[in-house]
Amino acid sequence: MTDTQLQRMAQAAAVIRRVVGHDFRWEPPPSTGRYGHGSLMILLHDSCDPLAAYVNYDCQQYAKIEQLSDALSDIGLFVEDCTGDYSAVYEKTPITEGVSDA
Repeated sequence: MTDTQLQRMAQAAAVIRRVVGHDFRWEPPPSTGRYGHGSLMILLHDSCDPLAAYVNYDCQQYAKIEQLSDALSDIGLFVEDCTGDYSAVYEKTPITEGVSDA
């Protein structure tokens, strides 16, 4: 893991902690496997625990989801609700493949 990735993880964690108001469980992204591949970090949560309310659409806390989404977007990140147990944080990247200037 590069210093830049570690800095971005720390930045993301600080934003998430500020928005949700408490510490949360997370882990580095897996290098292989079927979940969270290519992400910056994996957020661990259970069903509708306090963190899940900000990332899991099943919790139906849409204002909280939007609040965290906006805060992460401000630093070039987004969160993907993967399952009821985890979500993944990714860097936003411009979509250029298949896009023409015409």
